[in-house]
Amino acid sequence: MGILSLLQDAVAAHLEAVSLVLVVLLAAGTVALVILDWRMGRLVRRYEALARGTSAESLEGIIEEYARCVRCLESDLDDLKRFVEDMHLASRRYIQGIGIVRFNAFENTGGDQSFALALLDAAGDGFVLSSLHGRDESRVYAKPVEQGSSRYTLSAEEQQAVNHALQRKR
Repeated sequence: MGILSLLQDAVAAHLEAVSLVLVVLLAAGTVALVILDWRMGRLVRRYEALARGTSAESLEGIIEEYARCVRCLESDLDDLKRFVEDMHLASRRYIQGIGIVRFNAFENTGGDQSFALALLDAAGDGFVLSSLHGRDESRVYAKPVEQGSSRYTLSAEEQQAVNHALQRKR
C-alpha cells in the first residue's frame, strides 16, 4: 500500500495545482470575454451609426450608397459653382456705381433743383440722366456712357456725376 498511497498523494497534489490553473484560466477567460463584449458593443454602435439613414444591409452596400451620395453631392457642387460663376458674370452688368450732382442750371432759380445722375455697371457702362430745372420748364436728357466716357459732350456736372459713379463701383 505504500506505492498506492504515494500515488494518491501525488495525484492529490497535482489535482490542487490543476484546479488552481483551471481557476486562473477561467478568471482570465472571463476577463477576456468582458473585454471582447465591450469592444464588440463599441463596434456594433459604430456600425449602426454608419448604417443610420441607409437602406443597405451589408457594409459593402453602405459604402456603395455613401459613394453614390458623394457623387451626387459632387455633381450638385459643380452645378452650384457654375451657377455662382454665371451670377458673378451677370452681376458685372448690374448697376454698381451711382453718382449724383445737384446744381443750379440757371442763375435766376435757386435751390439746386437741377441734377445729373450717372448709373454705371462694373465696366463703366451705363448712362447719365440730367434734369435742367428752370422757372418755367424742366428738361431731361439722357446720354449713354461706355467705359466711363460718352460719345456726347458731357457738361461739367454730368462728368462729375460719372466720376462719382466710377469711384463708387469699386
